[in-house]
Amino acid sequence: MIAFWPKHITKERGKFSDCVGHVMDFMKTFCELAEITYPTKFAGHDTTPSSGNSLVPTFRGESVQRHRELYNEHFGARYARMGQCKLVSLANDSTKHLYNLTSDKTETTDLSSRYPEKVRELDQLWMKWVTTHQVFPKPGR
Repeated sequence: MIAFWPKHITKERGKFSDCVGHVMDFMKTFCELAEITYPTKFAGHDTTPSSGNSLVPTFRGESVQRHRELYNEHFGARYARMGQCKLVSLANDSTKHLYNLTSDKTETTDLSSRYPEKVRELDQLWMKWVTTHQVFPKPGR
């Protein structure tokens, strides 16, 4: 994410942060910036609590609570990330690719054949996430 807010971002400008952020962090970040509380109800219905963390502390150069695990599915492509290990499958391809994000930030060296146990672990975690977050079936199908 690129953020520009000169009066409030006190971290040195033009620098990268090692903070791992995710789209789920946006709601908590926006609520904190707007100085509002995320509602527990809307139009008479309970809301799902946000699972993200505010990124505002990173604007001040402070550390934030990191996500231990991250998951995503988008148009058939998916990933599961735990720590520095990331398992990726592209849309319409069941091949699973494993990367170490510490040594391979651009995800070019597939380690799946070297660490099949890590592939199984991350794949099982992804399947659990899919179930608990009702990823499938897609709406309207």
